Amino acid sequence: MRFAHFSDCHLGSWNNHPELRELSMKTFEASIDSCISENVDFILISGDLFDTSLPPIDILRRAVTKFRHCKEAGISVYAIPGSHDFSPTGKTFLNVLEEAGLLKNVARYSEDNGKIKLLFTEDKKTGAKIAGIEGKMGALEKSFFERLESTEKGGFKIFMFHSAIEEFRPAHMKDMKAVSLKHLPKNFDYYAAGHVHVIFESDFGKGKIVFPGTTFPTEFTELESYDAGFYIVDTSPFSAEKALAEKEKYPINARHKSIRLCGIAKIRTDGTGKSSRQVEEEIREGIDRIDLKNKILLLRAEGVMDGNPNDIDFRSVFARAYEKGAISVKKNVSRLVSKEMEEIEVTANIVVGEMEKELIRKHMGSIKISFGDEEQLTESLMEILKEEKQEGETNYTFEERLKANGKKILGLDL
Repeated sequence: MRFAHFSDCHLGSWNNHPELRELSMKTFEASIDSCISENVDFILISGDLFDTSLPPIDILRRAVTKFRHCKEAGISVYAIPGSHDFSPTGKTFLNVLEEAGLLKNVARYSEDNGKIKLLFTEDKKTGAKIAGIEGKMGALEKSFFERLESTEKGGFKIFMFHSAIEEFRPAHMKDMKAVSLKHLPKNFDYYAAGHVHVIFESDFGKGKIVFPGTTFPTEFTELESYDAGFYIVDTSPFSAEKALAEKEKYPINARHKSIRLCGIAKIRTDGTGKSSRQVEEEIREGIDRIDLKNKILLLRAEGVMDGNPNDIDFRSVFARAYEKGAISVKKNVSRLVSKEMEEIEVTANIVVGEMEKELIRKHMGSIKISFGDEEQLTESLMEILKEEKQEGETNYTFEERLKANGKKILGLDL
């Protein structure tokens, strides 16, 4: 069989940057077209198809169009909700798409005496058995893994999940909550992972674990590396019976497929001891030296200036970049400070999520609670507050929705 593995598409992200929001959507559309041309049997989406649990109408419409193309091509789509497109109330737009017959939400299980048993969905074309667990805000799904029962044997089995793995966690994500390998269900041939925006694969038992990364970068540092796309997975052409005879191991060929619709240009400036005018001129000179046509320009400036960073005319700098054909310009000046501000601590990691976690850790303990994990609860509540007001939603309805979700996290909705 041949199947595709996506994760972390985050359709609708870059809400304040329309050109990047459009690029993200176009990349997803091109990825689906590639799957159709590769003649895959089915597509897996391991969480965070959308950036929020209630995606904008225009994003939803275009996603529906591509899934309809899959259906017309005889390609089934199997998905699980991720921490972004799964709300604290348990609602996800994936279920709406499922009702429309465009995909199947395979995050299905039963609970009995504290134990969780996975329920399988069988792909009619290939006979592959697929099961999964959804990702939740603050990695609240971790307790699910600890209660999983051993799964049935036989056939080609896929387990989909949206969580980091402790043993495979990248160094710069060492504080990310994660699941231990020992809690992953056994006897699966392919573990379709998501959540960690880094491409990674490893053997596990008789199977293979794959994190395909994002289909399009979701933040500045990801744009700097821009290693995005999805996986195409092929299994051996010989029969399932032969695979069973060979210790139930299916030979798997997993290859990452990059889909890039534009280039990246970078300018890095050291502003140490320089005036705002000098820093601005260095950036302008860098813009004039490089080709920016159909590229995203990333400006990073750091150092302790003699001048004031606020005096740099970034508006005119951006205008010059657009004149030279840049399709988008993003800047990172979080580590560019004046001498007067040098004594103020500056966070080294500009990744917004990591910055938030660092602030949470610093202030933990200032408010005591008598239940739950303080850090986990804080992260979950912060995720709720990132929700956006939807089209046609009144201020009152929006506020009530946020309050209801907050009560759900705090256990006050009983």
